[in-house]
Amino acid sequence: SIADAEAHITALTASIEEGTASIARLNTEIKNLETEKAKNQEALDKATALRKEELAEFNAEEKDVLQSIGALKSAVTVLGKHHEALLQVPAMTLLNVAVAVDKTVRVHDRIAGAKKLSPTQRKHLMSFLQAPSDFFDAEPTFKQSYAPQSGAIFGILKQMKETFESNLSSSQKEEMQSQAAYDDLKAAKESEIQAGSDQKDTKTQELADTDEKLAQAKQDLEIGRASCRERV
Repeated sequence: SIADAEAHITALTASIEEGTASIARLNTEIKNLETEKAKNQEALDKATALRKEELAEFNAEEKDVLQSIGALKSAVTVLGKHHEALLQVPAMTLLNVAVAVDKTVRVHDRIAGAKKLSPTQRKHLMSFLQAPSDFFDAEPTFKQSYAPQSGAIFGILKQMKETFESNLSSSQKEEMQSQAAYDDLKAAKESEIQAGSDQKDTKTQELADTDEKLAQAKQDLEIGRASCRERV
C-alpha cells in the first residue's frame, strides 16, 4: 500500500513537472502568436493607409487630366471650325478657349514627362494665351484655309490632348494593378491574422486545461503525501 502510494506520488510529480513545462511553453507560444498577429495587423494598416493615399492622389490626378482633356477637346473643336469651315471665331470665344487651355498647361507640365512641349511650342502657346485673337489676324498662305500661326497652335493642342489621353490610360492601368496588389496583400494578411487568432484560441484553451490538470495533480500530490505519512 505504501509502495503503491509512493509510485502514485512519483507519477504525480512527473505529471506536475510536465504540466509546468507545458504551461511555460504555451505561454511563450501564445505571446509569440500575439506578437506575430500585431505585426501582421500593423503591416495591413500601413498598406491600407498607403493605398488610401495613393487612391486619393490618383483620383485627384485623374480629375485634373479628365478636365484638361475636356478643355482641349473643346479648344480643338472651336479652332477646328475655323480651320475647316472658314468660320470667324469670335474674340470672346477665343479668350475663353485661351483661359481653359492655360489651366491645362500646368497639368501638362506636371504629367508630360518626356513628352513635354519643346521651347518653340511653348513660345507659340504662350503667345496664343496672351493674345489669342492675333493668331487669326494673319492672312493664310497659299492653299491654306487658316493662318500659319493658328495652325501651329491647333497642332500643339492636339498633341497635348493625345499626351493627356495616353497618360490617363497608363495611370488607370497602374491604378488597377495597385488595387489588385493591395487586395492580394489584404487577403493574405487577413488570412494570417485569422490563422494566428485561431491558434491562439486553441493554445489558450490548452493552457486552461493544463492549468486545471496541474492544479488537480498538485492537490492529489498533497493528499498522497499526507496518506503516506499517516501509514508510516
